[in-house]
Amino acid sequence: MHHLFCKILSVLLIWNSFAFCQDKNELLHADPSKAEATFLNSLDYPELQVVPRASERLQMDAFRENDNGWFMFWPFHIASGATLMAALISKNKFNPDKENDEVFRKNADFKVNAAVGLSVSWFALTYFISAGQPYTTELNKINQIKGKDKKSLLLRERIAEEGMQKPAELIKMLTYVSTFTNLVAAAGLMDNVNSDYNLYAGIAMLTAFMPMIFKNKYVENYEKQLEYKHKIYAPVVFTDFYRPNLYAHWAPRLVMQWTF
Repeated sequence: MHHLFCKILSVLLIWNSFAFCQDKNELLHADPSKAEATFLNSLDYPELQVVPRASERLQMDAFRENDNGWFMFWPFHIASGATLMAALISKNKFNPDKENDEVFRKNADFKVNAAVGLSVSWFALTYFISAGQPYTTELNKINQIKGKDKKSLLLRERIAEEGMQKPAELIKMLTYVSTFTNLVAAAGLMDNVNSDYNLYAGIAMLTAFMPMIFKNKYVENYEKQLEYKHKIYAPVVFTDFYRPNLYAHWAPRLVMQWTF
């Protein structure tokens, strides 16, 4: 049995070597201007195998971005809105034990005004990002690539992935900043006001975590695209020698391995 397997393996290796030599000779004798295209067309890439492709997802979500891009940031709006509400309700509602302290009143007013300014800034920042339309901007760039060869297709997909990556990484960072700043602003109102109004500051502290609980669509799209891309796999075939136990003889084997 081992001898038969060795003969089959030898035939396969000889055949593959012959085929490789043929492909190599064809590539060497090809027109130099077409050699690169011939080589690229003989390869395949996860970017071109994944469904949907990055350019297709970018195109689908660009329509949503055009229609209601600002509302894609609704977790940020709820967090900022709760901080704004708590700040406005807390204005001039000083702690009775300290309301006659002029320094305390100035600090309390500063914390309230800072919380209001922070909330308005988050509304303005999310509007600025959505008005920039990251997906639509990148889609216009890749639409300018007109080639139909594999190199052009690969270029389109990689630029599309970059176009999805940039806003996703930006909003990931803003998620942590929003949570931290709204949490600090709401917590700062707790000592300023009458205990009857602490409930509003407590609600604002809880809603500060909304951007972390609910993923932004830009982040979700990019993570989903990477997940689909990682599911593309290719088998790797190689040979080695194997001995199942100490009492058995070494024997060649054909191994097929999937790399994800």
